[in-house]
Amino acid sequence: MACRHGFVECIAEMKRSGELAKYGLAAINRMLDVCGKDQGLGHDIGCTSRKTVTSSSIGAKAQEHNLVIAVNAFHGYAHNRRCQLAHHPLYLEGFGIEDLETCERIFSSSNISRSAL
Repeated sequence: MACRHGFVECIAEMKRSGELAKYGLAAINRMLDVCGKDQGLGHDIGCTSRKTVTSSSIGAKAQEHNLVIAVNAFHGYAHNRRCQLAHHPLYLEGFGIEDLETCERIFSSSNISRSAL
C-alpha cells in the first residue's frame, strides 16, 4: 500500500500465491488505525473490494471511518459503465485528478532492482 506521493505505507509478504483478501483487509485495517477517518483507497478491483470490506469483520470500522474504495483510473475503464459511475475516481468526490495508480508505478520501477538480486 502506498500513499499518493509514492511513499510505501505497508508491505505484506504473501505466503501463498494469488491475492488473498486477508492481506488487503489487514492493510486496510492498519491504514484506518494509522490514518484515521475520511480516507480513500484505490484498487484494481475496487468494486469487489468494497463488497469484501463491507461484509468482513472490519466493515463497521470502515463505515465509521468513512472509507471510500474506488477502482484505479486505468483499470476502471475496463469495467462496465454502472461500475464506473459508482467506483471510478473521476466520478467520486475527494479524489481530484488522482489516478490511484501509485502502486503500479512503484512495482514497475522496482522491476529494475530485481535483476540485481
